[in-house]
Amino acid sequence: MAPETITIEISPDILAALKLGITDLSRNIRLIAAIAYFEEKKLSLGKAAQLAGMNRLAFMDTLAERGIVVFDYDESMLAHELEGITALPDPA
Repeated sequence: MAPETITIEISPDILAALKLGITDLSRNIRLIAAIAYFEEKKLSLGKAAQLAGMNRLAFMDTLAERGIVVFDYDESMLAHELEGITALPDPA
């Protein structure tokens, strides 16, 4: 499937105020959109990383740098995971 192209108009004074070139602004817009859609649970981690133009690990690092929770466990899910970990055999 061929990618779609989105075109937006940005005035030069906005670019000057942001102190960004078109390439950097485009990259930032993609990243901001990816983060927003991920936080709204409209995109999975993988799809959001794809939108941001990053691999999953780099996107996860970016989320962590911004204080955004990647894995949203509730207490019951966390307790279940911890039970599974403690049930693993001792490697010694």
